[in-house]
This record gives sequence, C-alpha cells and structure tokens, in this order.
Amino acid sequence: MKLIPLLSLTILLISYSIWGWSLAEANASNLLYFFVTVTIFLLDFILTFSLPHYKGIVKLWFQSDISTFLAVITMAFLFVVIIKWIHISVNALVLISAGILVRLDTQIYGFKKWQSFGILLIISEVSLAIGTALYILLNNQK
Repeated sequence: MKLIPLLSLTILLISYSIWGWSLAEANASNLLYFFVTVTIFLLDFILTFSLPHYKGIVKLWFQSDISTFLAVITMAFLFVVIIKWIHISVNALVLISAGILVRLDTQIYGFKKWQSFGILLIISEVSLAIGTALYILLNNQK
C-alpha cells in the first residue's frame, strides 16, 4: 500500500472548499458551477499529463513579426485582466499551486499518472461540493 501525501491533499481540500464557499456565497448559477467543474477537470488533466508538443506550439507564435506582436498584445491584455480582477486571480493561483503540490507529491510517492489524476480530480470536485454544502447548511440554520 502506497503512502498518501496528506499535507498537500489537505491544502487542496481546504483551498477548493473555500472556493466552493465563495461560489455559494456569490449565489452562482448552475451554468457557472458546470463551467467550474469542467475547468477543474481540464486543470487536473493538464497538471497530470504534460502537453508533448508545447514547445512547438509556442515557437509557432513567435516565428513572424505579426504573430509576435499579437502574442505581446494578448499577454498585455491578460496582464491587465489579472490586475483588474486580482481577487479572482489570487484564488486561481492558490488553486493551481495546490494542484501542482499534490501532483508533485503523488509523483514523489510513486503514483501512476492516472492515479494522480484520479486523486486530484476526486479531491478537487468533492472539496468544491463540501464548501458549497457547508455554506448552504450553515446559512439555512439561521
């Protein structure tokens, strides 16, 4: 039986629970919850399985002056969006960092990629649901 990295999983659980609480507090729609769950799935997939031709994709953007200019303009726009919505950006960075920490720990403990993906996905999605459920339960008791 393999050891489980409890500290990093606890950090992941807490961070996604807080995110679920925040979504419930904001009275998010079901469409937003669907978007968040799909985004969590994609993030966990990207963290677990590397993109094999990532370097080739990035090189394509910078081969001509026009594509380099468009890439710089796009990055500047994204930077402004990140600064404008800093509270959302910080939450996203915390979630990504917690996911990276769990992925590194599962890699160190010798889990296979599919096992790491399953652990990341289950803990992330369940934690989001726990945070939402706790908010609903605690606010309905008042």
